[in-house]
Amino acid sequence: MARELMNPLGISHSNNLLIACDTQNSQDLIGWAQIRSIGYLGDSSSNDNRFEDKSQSKAAQSRISIEQEVDDMMWEEFEDDPTPIPTGLASLPWTDEYKAASRAAGDRADRRKELLQTELNETPKLWELSSVYVVPKHRRQGVGSELVRQVLQHQCSGNKPGRDVYALTLSKNVEWYKQFGFVTVEKVPEAMSFEVVAGNAITTLIGEELVCIRTHLQ
Repeated sequence: MARELMNPLGISHSNNLLIACDTQNSQDLIGWAQIRSIGYLGDSSSNDNRFEDKSQSKAAQSRISIEQEVDDMMWEEFEDDPTPIPTGLASLPWTDEYKAASRAAGDRADRRKELLQTELNETPKLWELSSVYVVPKHRRQGVGSELVRQVLQHQCSGNKPGRDVYALTLSKNVEWYKQFGFVTVEKVPEAMSFEVVAGNAITTLIGEELVCIRTHLQ
């Protein structure tokens, strides 16, 4: 089972998930492939692909830096806001001054949320081909190749920001992935650190080697 389910973590329809079913029986699952976001593009690779235990991943730090930029923009807007900050008796909740300031604060909160989402949507992401699985009786029929090919094509057609797709696999499978443009890389995204640690523990037990591969979508 460890050999067959190399990386089944995080399977979700909210990701780029492709499921293959038997043409004679739509309830008979044949296999699936999935690409999911693992963070934002930036300085997100570890210099050591064995990973150190860190309290905060660089992918998370990337999001924090985006939020800080948005907060800086919101601060500038706040300084330019003509709505006065109520003081003294005007700061009591039932005064017109307080209500105006409260509405302005609410508008800024909504504006920040909208601006942050826009920035995150436009910031290139790192992606992972996180799950590829074919039911044993349907293997060696080209199902796996077609699943990977189509899920990569869907990723391209979706115009999602970020063109690099990573994957973890056994070293013996690298040749198979080369048909999709994957190559072995030494630097592994920090966001994949847990998977690397877990994967190395499993592959050591079964006498295999875990490697990271990457393809760049055109």
